[in-house]
Amino acid sequence: MLDIGHLKDIGQSYGEHMLFALLICGRLAMTTFLLSIHAFLPFLKMPRIFDIARTSDYLFDKDYEVRVRMMKILDKDVSDTE
Repeated sequence: MLDIGHLKDIGQSYGEHMLFALLICGRLAMTTFLLSIHAFLPFLKMPRIFDIARTSDYLFDKDYEVRVRMMKILDKDVSDTE
């Protein structure tokens, strides 16, 4: 559960990681809030940017950013040993 090397592994500072995580949290919180309202008042449309498909795309894009960063770190580590 405790991963001391997490920030180094993903190539982020504490502040960068906090901002990254809080942006995702904020997006999910807004989506959850709007879906809760929509559950009780289904005649109110969800803003399109916060619908399930766009939120899923947002999370996929953020995951892709992390994977690209990790690939660059791994590539750098491999080239450092040559």
